This record gives sequence, C-alpha cells and structure tokens, in this order.
Amino acid sequence: MAGWCLRYVHHMPVASEDSLPLTGWNLSWFLMKRAPELDSVRGLAVLAVLLHNTDKYQYTGFIARNGWMGVDLFFVLSGFLITGILLDTKGSGGYFRNFYARRCLRIWPLYYCALLFMFVVVPVLRPSEAPRIFEPRSMPWWSYFVYLQNFLVPAITRATGLLGVTWSLAVEEQFYAVWPIVVRYCSEAQLRNIAITLICGSPVLRFFLIHRGFNVYPNTFCRLDGLMAGALLALVFRSKTFSLDAYVRPAWVTLLIASPLAWITAYRVEWAVYSFTALASVSFVYLALCSRQKWLQAIMRNRFLIYTGTISYGIYLLEKIPTDAAMSMHFDRHPAFVLPLTAAATYGLAVLSWNLLERPFLQLKRFFEVARPTSRPPEDALVGAL
Repeated sequence: MAGWCLRYVHHMPVASEDSLPLTGWNLSWFLMKRAPELDSVRGLAVLAVLLHNTDKYQYTGFIARNGWMGVDLFFVLSGFLITGILLDTKGSGGYFRNFYARRCLRIWPLYYCALLFMFVVVPVLRPSEAPRIFEPRSMPWWSYFVYLQNFLVPAITRATGLLGVTWSLAVEEQFYAVWPIVVRYCSEAQLRNIAITLICGSPVLRFFLIHRGFNVYPNTFCRLDGLMAGALLALVFRSKTFSLDAYVRPAWVTLLIASPLAWITAYRVEWAVYSFTALASVSFVYLALCSRQKWLQAIMRNRFLIYTGTISYGIYLLEKIPTDAAMSMHFDRHPAFVLPLTAAATYGLAVLSWNLLERPFLQLKRFFEVARPTSRPPEDALVGAL
C-alpha cells in the first residue's frame, strides 16, 4: 500500500517545531526529509491487521477485533504520501514515467512472487492444497494478475491464504492508475473540491449499494473517502498559509470523537464506519507529524515501530503463510502458541523479503529519480532542520 510506496524520510534528526516555523513550500521540503513518524504509523497499522488476522480475538480482544481498521489507516497514509509526491513533481519532466516506474518497483516484485507461490509453487509441492486455491471463492485466478480481484472475486476477503488480503493492493493500484492524471491536469483548488466531494459521496454510495445487496468492503468506489482524506491532508500541508500548529487541537477532538464512533458502528452500520475510520486515521497522521506531545513523539520515534513500518508490506502480504502453516500442523489445538509463533514467523519472512527482494528492486529507483523542487528553503529553516 502507498504507505509502502514512498518513504519521504531518510531517518535523520528532525527540526524543533519551536524553532522552525514551516509553512507552504518549506513544509513540503521538511516532509521530504522527515519519515520516522510515518514509518511508525505504518508499523501500528500493520500490527493491528496482523493481530486481527492471527489472534482471532482470543488474547488481544478489542484490538484484534477492530484491527482491520489498520487497512483504512494505510489508505489515508497512501492518499497523503502519493498526493504529496504528485504535487511536488507536478511540473517536472518524466512525471508519469517516474511515478509509475517507482510504484511498480515497490509493489510488483513481492506481489507477483506471492502470486507465483500461491498458484504454482504450492500446487506443485502440495497437490492436495490445489483444490483449495482454485476453488470458486478465490476465482477467477487471472483477476489477481491485473488487480481486478476486488471487483471480480465474489468474496475476496475469504479467498484462500494470502489471496484474501490482496484486495487492498488492487484498490491501491486502481488509485495509482487514475489519480496521477487527475493531479497533473487539475489545479489545487479543483483537487480540493474533488477530494471533498468524494469524501462526502462515499458514504452515500455505500448506503445505496448496501441496501441493494452489494459487498462494499473491497469496492474501490466505496473506499475513496480514506484515500481522499489523505489527499486533502497533503493539499492542506502544502497551502501557503499552513503551519504545523494550525489544526492540532481540532485533530485531537476529531480523533477522540471519530475513533469511538468507528468502534460503535463497526459490524453494525457499515456504510458509516469507513467514514469514521477515515476521519480518525487522517487526524492521527496529522498528529503523528505535528503534535508536540512528548509521549506521542516518543511512540512515533520508537525504533521497533519504525522498522516494523519499513517491512510492513511484507508483513501484510505474507502473514497468512505462517498462519495457514500453523493450522495445517494443528497448532490451533494450542492457541496460546499460535499468536507468538505466527507473529515471529511473519516478521522473519518480512525481514527476508525486505532484504533479499524488496530492497534490491528499490535500488533501481535511482534510474527514475523524482525531480525535487529547484528552490531552496530559507537558510534558517535549513539549519534548523539539520
């Protein structure tokens, strides 16, 4: 997910918010240098999803039950980061080529290796598992290769193994296909209007479709409020009058109201819950970057969370493999061991994926460098940031 697609930051010391009054372009430059907090947001999101998919509410109860909301946090982070990239490179040469090449290098290697594992390796090594992989609930198989499974697979979240989590990657890829074109040819005022319209229109569409029997959970058109909330935040951050402190208090209020509403409406009012998760998520991303609360800063700069965010793509995509392996070995008879074993195995697979597959491909991004703004921030801002 786009949280995985770009890391604005190179883990360097960040400026003191008291000494660096960042607004407009300076803030955009600052964000490109600052990433630990966003990695930690990814880390928290993927840990929530991991608990949801592996614990089955046995030991972490409330957190595991609502851990699926981590996907919505990823959507907001994706909209924020991707829109930021597009806005910052809008007038550059190779705008489309560089963007799409870099996204492919980030998403495709692990994704297509995972599909190869499911559709080729597993059936060859364990022929008895082939019927489960190719059963109707996971078909058509070719839809995964063109990122259409969220529309064509009837119950994608119940597809076999890791296939069941790929719906969100399909949503992301569909977003990548269209949004760069919209950003390239629309003004920032038009983009704000589009984002606000889609944020408001998504729950209306969900309400309409749910009452006609549609599954809205993996439907891209029904999940645009999260992506657009992130996009709107990127636009706000880059406005000339914006400052880091501008919306801290409203963000805390929104987070404290939207989060309980999301928990209350989950599993009860599906057309509304995703709006509340989007509001809570966008507030959290803003606070992760802008809040001066020391306890929150300490969490957001925790080394474990930062590294977990670094390998979050592998954790998200591969976590079903250890879980299914544990079930096939009947470890479910000893549930106290399932969560720590599968979590550790998932983490290990993600570390291997990052070092042996993902990072080598990411090094090829140097051939598709994102053009940076040619202006420089004021000298005092540069000194403060370093």
